[in-house]
Amino acid sequence: MSAKEDTIALLKDAIATQQEHLLNDVLMTLNVKEIPEETFQVILRKMKASNVELFKITKALEAQEIIDFVLSNKIGE
Repeated sequence: MSAKEDTIALLKDAIATQQEHLLNDVLMTLNVKEIPEETFQVILRKMKASNVELFKITKALEAQEIIDFVLSNKIGE
């Protein structure tokens, strides 16, 4: 693997680890000691799908904020 590929793999692994930690924290908060692995994986997949949508929405929000900033600065000149 190239350094670029290594970095991407490490970042993807970090995201996956954080998602698993979040799910484990939620289960602990709910005082759930054990769930079937299949259920854990289904919940994890749903979290990942939600994260993809949240990422898209966040990017759209950032773009809109930039557009608003540029337009308000151009109009204010």
